[in-house]
Amino acid sequence: MVRIIYEYAQEWPIEGPLTVDARLQGVITIPPDTARRRTNGYFAQEIALFIVAGEPVLVMGEPSVWHIPAILRLRGFGEVATVGSLNVNAHTGEPLPLTTEQIEAIRKRANELAVRFTPTTETPV
Repeated sequence: MVRIIYEYAQEWPIEGPLTVDARLQGVITIPPDTARRRTNGYFAQEIALFIVAGEPVLVMGEPSVWHIPAILRLRGFGEVATVGSLNVNAHTGEPLPLTTEQIEAIRKRANELAVRFTPTTETPV
């Protein structure tokens, strides 16, 4: 199963419901597994080894991208939390680079969570 999100360009009406008339059509050349592998490589190289790619979601737009959550995985606990995300171009397979600020925010969230799951060392008496 592939989850797809469609970016609909119409504004929400001031009153009443939104009527959606959408037809999806396009050729996506990069499969979700490839996007996930490339995301894992990007996370390992740019962020940390304990940040792994979650389940890709296809976002149809210009360009269409695979939106992939960044998951904190800790030994002994497994997948702990989503700490960010990365988009991968669904036509070229290239990750859309995160800014330095985004990378630091992911690292900060991951470190704050890791501290909560890591046992504290008591000083000997």
